Amino acid sequence: MTETAEKSKSMSASKIAGIVSAVLWIVGFALAFVVPSNSSFMWVPDALLLIGFFPLLIFWKPSWPWLVFGVLNVVIGFVLLVATFLPVETLTTEMAKAREQLTATKSPYASVFSPTATEQMAHVHTHLAKQHSPWTWMIIGVISTIYGVVRMIKNTIKWAAKKRKTG
Repeated sequence: MTETAEKSKSMSASKIAGIVSAVLWIVGFALAFVVPSNSSFMWVPDALLLIGFFPLLIFWKPSWPWLVFGVLNVVIGFVLLVATFLPVETLTTEMAKAREQLTATKSPYASVFSPTATEQMAHVHTHLAKQHSPWTWMIIGVISTIYGVVRMIKNTIKWAAKKRKTG
């Protein structure tokens, strides 16, 4: 196969990957507005949004992005898990204490913890706890990390075999 034909085939495959990713993201984003928060399928929108990165990551040659993607998803999943167990009252109480301390010291940052900001943070906490499944993030993160490690081992073996032949 000529270099031009190979490049054209690669370009069309990467375009298909981009289109598949975009479709997964659009469907996942749309489902986030359709699936109610108390549904047993609330994990599907997040899963589609995260899986939407897979086609693009597959066509990217290095294996380290899989590791970064996986580890960051596990961390985000853990934060979401903590949010489900953290009572919103604890969050708002601590923000009120911070506002009082900053106001007492005449800090310009006291406005960051205003009653409105505290109320908005309570809404964010409720949204995260009810509409994002931590297990979805952690499972996809673990799968991505495992795939990244396997791909890295495979690439290292290929590199070592190539070095042995040339060296």
